[in-house]
Amino acid sequence: MSRECYLTGKKNLVVNSVTRRGKARAQGGVGRKVTGVTRRVQRANLHKRTIRQGGVTKTVWLSANALRTLSRGPYQGIELL
Repeated sequence: MSRECYLTGKKNLVVNSVTRRGKARAQGGVGRKVTGVTRRVQRANLHKRTIRQGGVTKTVWLSANALRTLSRGPYQGIELL
């Protein structure tokens, strides 16, 4: 089971972590220099929740945004338990 939102399709992103050193020009320095770029994972805000869809109960990953949508009421025949 992959960690992907059942409703919105949100999942983890791979992004760059940029390390800089130096003092900014606006503060009287010579500027910030990039000293390293490494890849990291930006995790989606997912929670494991139980839903009922078409009379079938299942446990799925849901994003925080999808949880807010479902808390307002049924969405496309899906209700939060």
